[in-house]
Amino acid sequence: MIALGQKLRSLVSLVAVMVWFIPCGFAIRFFVLPAALVWPRRRAALISAYMKAVTWGIFALLRAGGARVRRAGSVPTERPVLVIMNHQSLLDIQQMTMLARPFVPAFVTRARYARFIPLISPSIRLLGCPIIDPRRSPRDALEVIRDKARRLDHGLLIFPEGHRTRDGEIQPFHTAGLRAILAVRPLPVYLAVTDGFWRARRFVDVLFNIHCIDGRTEVLGPFPSPTDEGAIPEFLERMRERMVARLGEMRRERVAPPEAQPALSGSG
Repeated sequence: MIALGQKLRSLVSLVAVMVWFIPCGFAIRFFVLPAALVWPRRRAALISAYMKAVTWGIFALLRAGGARVRRAGSVPTERPVLVIMNHQSLLDIQQMTMLARPFVPAFVTRARYARFIPLISPSIRLLGCPIIDPRRSPRDALEVIRDKARRLDHGLLIFPEGHRTRDGEIQPFHTAGLRAILAVRPLPVYLAVTDGFWRARRFVDVLFNIHCIDGRTEVLGPFPSPTDEGAIPEFLERMRERMVARLGEMRRERVAPPEAQPALSGSG
């Protein structure tokens, strides 16, 4: 009976999230998009405020369904920065939305997400996300990323694993995009290490299992990137090793007694 109750609670929570999307869809279509056209210099602030409000609602409803969601640290985006994040779930961008201050970073995204998806597609356009299709045209994808790096005003988020992982372990990095960014423009690098969200890898995974989500995302950095292009591959390998090490520590802390866990300050 307890298990059945948890599954029903999860389903109700997910339905509530979908209902929440209805007013959010009206808001971006009839308020955010027109306001961004009237005040183009305020576009980053407008879309950031909108996405933070939408995400706050999503997490509130997921918590009502039994999910546990935590964050530590922050990413300052008043100046250009590069954020490298491991990719576990549909909620990774939402976590970064809440961690970035004051502006939500643009993120490298595939072309299939840039059209016809309510809330997501218009947000991608307003953020100025670099839209790529690496399978069809890898060279064009790298040029799109380079161009975004040249024109970057705030933050840029990239998932170098390239896809969501099934068990949450950090997979090898595809570094071509990262190398292209840092070769064009050395940027302060922040690492976002997330865990516990891999149970929400796909929509079907969360349908009856929101109560299984016990996620935490931590920010590490900044790390100054090398000005010597030849040093970039070694730098990126160190960044991955740092993320892998912190993920292992987070998983050990999860199973350790509370009194044995180190205190961490940051956003909740």
